[in-house]
Amino acid sequence: MVFGWARSGPQGMPRVNAAAPARTLTEIAAALGAQLVGDGSFVVRRVAHPLMAEAPDTLALAMEGGAERALATTKAAVAAVAESGAAALAGLKGGIVVKRPRYALAQLLQLFDVPPVSAPGVHASAAVDATATIGAGASIGPLCHVGAGARIGARTRVLAQATVGAGASLGEDCLVHAGARIGERCVLGARVIVQPNAVIGADGFGFVTPEKGSIESAKETGGKIEAQNTAIVRINSIGNVVVGDDVEIGAGTCVDRGTLGATRIGRGTKIDNLVQIGHNCTIGENCLIAGMAGLSGSVTLGNRVTLAGGVGVADHVTIGDDAIVMARSGVGVPVPPREVWGGYPAMPRDEAAKVVVNTRRLPRMLRDLDDIKGRLARLEKKD
Repeated sequence: MVFGWARSGPQGMPRVNAAAPARTLTEIAAALGAQLVGDGSFVVRRVAHPLMAEAPDTLALAMEGGAERALATTKAAVAAVAESGAAALAGLKGGIVVKRPRYALAQLLQLFDVPPVSAPGVHASAAVDATATIGAGASIGPLCHVGAGARIGARTRVLAQATVGAGASLGEDCLVHAGARIGERCVLGARVIVQPNAVIGADGFGFVTPEKGSIESAKETGGKIEAQNTAIVRINSIGNVVVGDDVEIGAGTCVDRGTLGATRIGRGTKIDNLVQIGHNCTIGENCLIAGMAGLSGSVTLGNRVTLAGGVGVADHVTIGDDAIVMARSGVGVPVPPREVWGGYPAMPRDEAAKVVVNTRRLPRMLRDLDDIKGRLARLEKKD
């Protein structure tokens, strides 16, 4: 094991820092590129909704949804508001005025984030192979395992009970949360965040039958099953997973390794909790994949694709750049770039909307049809 620092705190225990750093209004406004109002020297120690502020040194977040009305009764002395709510700062010691509220929220929460507790160095209970390389300032937490030949980048934090397989490589400033698993030979770029219990590099779901099985039979006969799965043989996954810089992978998400080559996730992509990424998938840059989505094997997503919650994508399907797939959709055919698709099976948004509208009309249409049939029967009886 190669490393170049000492543990922090007595007997290797981390020094706990449970509070975010205090900042002046001037510092906050400068960091956000926001307009400063009032006393720029006022020190802010925390942020909260106006109704949840418990002390004057809180910055009340009243940027959206009429929240500025709550500033009349808040205990906070300063606030952040949108341009449309700037007048609500009257009566407070000061505040900031932002142009894009949700983006400002992201910046504020970065300023006041309280990161996980981790001390540089290797915890006494961690098992780190002698051939692993640990970068300067990195942290390997309690009960972690780092395999042979693994490389941990500078300042990367691997929290309690996480594992990094043999030959795996993590770039600088990564954060691997508790219980996460990084498989053998998998590669993570810089600043990657892996949330608790995510698994990167599990085997792909690949199996075959020695003779023609039920699935092949059903496909060939249009749904008629004329063969049985008398044996099921696994197809080993000898590839890996390659994750680009600035990717985030949610809790409980699984990214399967490739069968022969790599499953790839492009730079800046964000993946929610409980997502399944199948073997041999290629995901572009700056994609957003929401919770419970599932990608079958060999799916290709272009750059900046958005998959809403619960989307399922069939194997070998390609979704083009900047496409959006609506929640709970089932994608079985290619989706062109810059289109919004939805439904089950997925289709262009306008078509999917017509299907929903017409489906809701069915009860009335059936009643009308029954009425027409009754009238026709009466006419035929008269004849």
